[in-house]
Amino acid sequence: MRYARAVFIGPTAQRALMESTLGIVHSVFERAFNVLVNDELIGIGRSDVARSPASLITDILPSTRMSSLVGKNDRVSRTGTLLEIGGRLKISLEGAEIWLPKRGMTKPLDIEAIRNNLLTVKRLVSDGRYEGGLGQLLPYVDEIVAGVAIDESSLNRVAKLALPHVRSLVAAIRSKDLDLLGSCTKKLVGLGPGLSPSADDLLVGFMSSLCWMANSFGKDTDYLHMVNQTILTSALGRTTLLSQQMLKHAAIGETNEIIEGFLEVILAAGSDEVKKAAGRVLTMGETSGEDTMVGILLGLRAWLNTYSA
Repeated sequence: MRYARAVFIGPTAQRALMESTLGIVHSVFERAFNVLVNDELIGIGRSDVARSPASLITDILPSTRMSSLVGKNDRVSRTGTLLEIGGRLKISLEGAEIWLPKRGMTKPLDIEAIRNNLLTVKRLVSDGRYEGGLGQLLPYVDEIVAGVAIDESSLNRVAKLALPHVRSLVAAIRSKDLDLLGSCTKKLVGLGPGLSPSADDLLVGFMSSLCWMANSFGKDTDYLHMVNQTILTSALGRTTLLSQQMLKHAAIGETNEIIEGFLEVILAAGSDEVKKAAGRVLTMGETSGEDTMVGILLGLRAWLNTYSA
């Protein structure tokens, strides 16, 4: 039996794990595994995993493969503050620090400084070589927002399929057309392989950035809340359980600490910090970071073009 200690716990994870005494292991990866508890998917990670609203981060060392400790469909039970997963792992929840996600900045930079930070990111992503997912759209974010045609000949299948609906997504924000927004969301959601398909990651980045801009500048917060709720409602039941949970949090501006850190520096820091934070996002997962970055940049650009002079 392996014993571990919870170091950080997100509010969703805390509520789910403390309100129920039973669950099962849903999926297992090298650095983390997901536990299904009353329709909530809770990520339990090693010490090198990013914190998020629905995660529990342990003191398990990065050299440990989680698949050596747990297996899919293992029974998860809680007695007091002790979690037992299968017959090989016990995790103490006692003393875990609650990690509270942010949803915006109280003192953001002026609009021109934010535009300069986005230029830094544009130069960074223009040099990248992207093959899978939606990363190939990164160099063309400005053109997509402006409605300008791009050369699609080198795009992969997923990017080609997503592109017209991504254009519609941005156009719907500009025209305040919630029906169009819902329609293009339904065509995007679930597009791409994996537990969090590429288009879902894009939507997570898109909603998070819109929410952060609305909260930070106090402009049209009610409308942008409706935008995110329209995207969320249109997506529910059409994709994976993991994606649905990420989308629920993104709708209110909550995301993991890597994406949160990037949004923070875009709104409040200088170019050197922006480069570092962008690099951390781009290297998340196999293509998730690139896909999410496309959504973040689209959301930031769409907001700036719509709500700033």
